[in-house]
Amino acid sequence: MTKLFRKLIILILLLVGCSKNDKVYITGFIIKAVRPPFTYYYKEVYVHNQRGFKMVPNCLINDTALNIDDYHYDYYFFRDYKPFEINRKYKLVLEHAGGKAQGEVYMPNDFAILYPESTYLLVKDSSLQIYWTKAEGATWYWLDIYIDYWYEDSLGEEDEFVFDMDTIVYSNYVVYEKSRLFPPYVARITEGGDGIINVWACDGPPCLPGAEGNIYGAGYGIYNSVNEAPDRFFYVGLPGKRERASRYFNQKLEKLKIRNRARR
Repeated sequence: MTKLFRKLIILILLLVGCSKNDKVYITGFIIKAVRPPFTYYYKEVYVHNQRGFKMVPNCLINDTALNIDDYHYDYYFFRDYKPFEINRKYKLVLEHAGGKAQGEVYMPNDFAILYPESTYLLVKDSSLQIYWTKAEGATWYWLDIYIDYWYEDSLGEEDEFVFDMDTIVYSNYVVYEKSRLFPPYVARITEGGDGIINVWACDGPPCLPGAEGNIYGAGYGIYNSVNEAPDRFFYVGLPGKRERASRYFNQKLEKLKIRNRARR
């Protein structure tokens, strides 16, 4: 078991609500991630019962059983990496000694980031417009943006500026004002940097405080679907080298897991 996974387990144990400590908590994901030239598929389901499991639970998505990847007396972790169809519903069923828990999501259709284009150069004192095609079946989007460049301030000191932010949106259009990307203390850009945009089309409860879970029956929790479009890279400040490897997928997936488990 990885150190990160152990930390997640500890976090879950600390955050279990007293009123639900006799119920099975479930967090599940079905994800398609396009990172050219490869496409990755993920089905992951984590189940936890503070009192332990009297029998080995069985986890299915659309009647296909998921393999047990890790377990302890009080949790089971299921995984599957086989390709699956998009633009359709996926039902999760967890069978355990206390009964059957269920949840359903729609796997959104493919979509594409339209703007900025890969040849785009974001210059100083400019706002940034981002828009993409709508993904059929998506109820919300998770947008990650990363920008960096080197600059000189009014005193002649040089430093690196980094803008790294994720946000949930319900439309396919976002604008970042120039004051957030090029603060007043940036006198001039001395070295061009990278811009990276990553968008997930999602269904299931959004990662927001107070959002209700979508698992019902003999269990409770969160079940999400994600269709990730290829990252969009662009230039910032001055033409420079663009990073061609996605930085964010694994970080973003772990962030989604932590947020969902912390909402118990």
